[in-house]
Amino acid sequence: MGIFDGCLLACDIDGTLLYDEILPERNIEKIKDFVREGGKFSLSTGRTSLALKDITSKIDCISPSVLSNGCVIYDFKAKKCITEKLLPRKTLFMVNRVIESVKIGVELHTADSVLVPSSSPASELHERYESMVPRYVSASEAVNRDINKVIYFLENEEQTKTVSGISKDYENECVFYKTSAFIGGVKQNYFEQIPKGVSKASALNELLGILKIRNGGFFAIGDYYNDVEMIKAADIGAVPLESPEDIKAQAEVVTGSVKDGAVADFIEYLEGIFKNGQANKTKF
Repeated sequence: MGIFDGCLLACDIDGTLLYDEILPERNIEKIKDFVREGGKFSLSTGRTSLALKDITSKIDCISPSVLSNGCVIYDFKAKKCITEKLLPRKTLFMVNRVIESVKIGVELHTADSVLVPSSSPASELHERYESMVPRYVSASEAVNRDINKVIYFLENEEQTKTVSGISKDYENECVFYKTSAFIGGVKQNYFEQIPKGVSKASALNELLGILKIRNGGFFAIGDYYNDVEMIKAADIGAVPLESPEDIKAQAEVVTGSVKDGAVADFIEYLEGIFKNGQANKTKF
């Protein structure tokens, strides 16, 4: 029996587990400690299964996880989807409108592939960063596939305004998130489109039942706006030091810096509660 039997730690990747493509060794060791004590460690990310090989090769104890911002629950051991949510086909015409209006990179994600009808330096950087090999296709082919999520790669304020404006026509059936990643020390901005009613929090609620997590045993850490719902839903929610101030306000715990091991900080905080009945925040 371990101190974390029946517990789940859900962890965002970019800006939380990783900083500028680096996975701190301290995070790896503390995650393994958490699992050895009976806990389940799951990723909760906007990434697809294709973009996680580098992480799963270093952390070999990852439980079924939430991918594509809640569209997919994926089992790494079985190498298959447990559940999958799709964008309504008619909402994919937003892709055509965006490509016709402004020259930006666009990715459409399925359960097992990434389709690119329009590329840009920002989208190509993203593909290299996540070690993905996309399929370059026409827009007409892309929008006729079963799609979980669309990412629009924003490089300036004009592009942001144009894509945000077009998205308003699809808000009844889609959810839109602003997300980001630091690549080469530079913040990259993305705009993501997923089905209505889907979020990391909704998928994690489903995952709690699948993994039979006990009451009071759900913990989550993330750094950005698409993480807010899961942070608030968790029994104990945490954010890294670098998170925006309004995101920090949603969490019970603010850890140290991502590059120094924010996830390790959070696990040590949880160890303090479960071993001693209290947590030591002074190091953060």
